[in-house]
Amino acid sequence: MRELLLASIELLAYLAGTGALAAAGVFAELTSVSYLTAGNTKFGVWLAVMGTVALYAAYSVGTDKLLPRLRDQLA
Repeated sequence: MRELLLASIELLAYLAGTGALAAAGVFAELTSVSYLTAGNTKFGVWLAVMGTVALYAAYSVGTDKLLPRLRDQLA
């Protein structure tokens, strides 16, 4: 029983982390578009790169950690 609870908490932590990284990445990308259209190129490009890194991290955690643990939990 305790192992199932710990596995569920770990799964929820990975889910929350993946969601937070994805949300941060989307927010950074949308903000970078705003800065780029306003003429602040240097900061806009920096935000675009940071958004891409956050989205890649969300994808990486989601595919490497979250999905295998979710498959194990459901099996």
